[in-house]
Amino acid sequence: MTQMAPLSDDGLTILLFHGVIERQVNPVRNYLGKHLERVHFVAMLEWLREHGRPMSMDEVYACHQSGEPYPPRSFAVTFDDGFENNHRLAAPILADQNIPATFYITTDFVQSNRMSWIDRIEHAIENAGRSDLRLPWLKTPMRVASTAEKIACLEIIRGRVKRDPKLDVNALIASVFEQLDVDDCASGTGPLDMKLSWPQVASLASHPLFTVGGHGHRHAILSFLDPPSLAEELDTCVGILRSQGMSVSHFAYPEGLTHCYSDEVIAALKSRGIVTSPTAMPGVNTRETDLFELHRVMPTPHSLSWLTEGVPACAE
Repeated sequence: MTQMAPLSDDGLTILLFHGVIERQVNPVRNYLGKHLERVHFVAMLEWLREHGRPMSMDEVYACHQSGEPYPPRSFAVTFDDGFENNHRLAAPILADQNIPATFYITTDFVQSNRMSWIDRIEHAIENAGRSDLRLPWLKTPMRVASTAEKIACLEIIRGRVKRDPKLDVNALIASVFEQLDVDDCASGTGPLDMKLSWPQVASLASHPLFTVGGHGHRHAILSFLDPPSLAEELDTCVGILRSQGMSVSHFAYPEGLTHCYSDEVIAALKSRGIVTSPTAMPGVNTRETDLFELHRVMPTPHSLSWLTEGVPACAE
């Protein structure tokens, strides 16, 4: 394999995963590669295990607190949201490679097996019964007939929802389903939708290699919330996890862009015993990187093709 890698001789790379699936069969719903095929996940871990030094988020915190630099070519594995495939597919592979991982749980997703707003919209657009979709901020409808048109539409929706605190996301979801003549759904049991059960979360938390952290209750963008709503979102998430017998000291910001957290959000997390909270902004971390502004890299077969050299491409 090529030596071009996001590992640094004097820094820490935190990998951001969501899920692992057996096979890619949803070119629209999984167009970003959020759920990696098993073969690619295994290849990435084998390469990283050979060329890098795995760390848990507890070790990241301890190393940072000691004042020492991170070990050369160190990396940490993290998962967001709480998909069932984390327990069924990812965890056994990680355990076999002896690689620690942190699983950031969105508690309402687990409580109700709820789909995120973007997963619901992706489902509607992939299964669209009509070829045009009118979005409230655009003057003309968008075509959603071909795969390319559907992905282009999803990119526009993603960008708008993540940056507009005044947008009524629930109304947008309802409108998309109605316009596209698709039956609304808020949960699913397929590999891209099924969430962990509480016994599965407990199983991960009890494993010596794994850590469970928080990722919000409803996956709300924390910086968009007023102080009472922010307190409710954090207290509900952390409270539910702790009521399940888990010690929660790590958290990941939902969405994770620079505008999705703030000094007020960080202070609220610290007051609840959180000691690290990575973002979703790409980059390598050094000793000088704040523990509440840690960078993460989201591997996909396309963005990190150097890791899967020689591995069969995803099925279309």
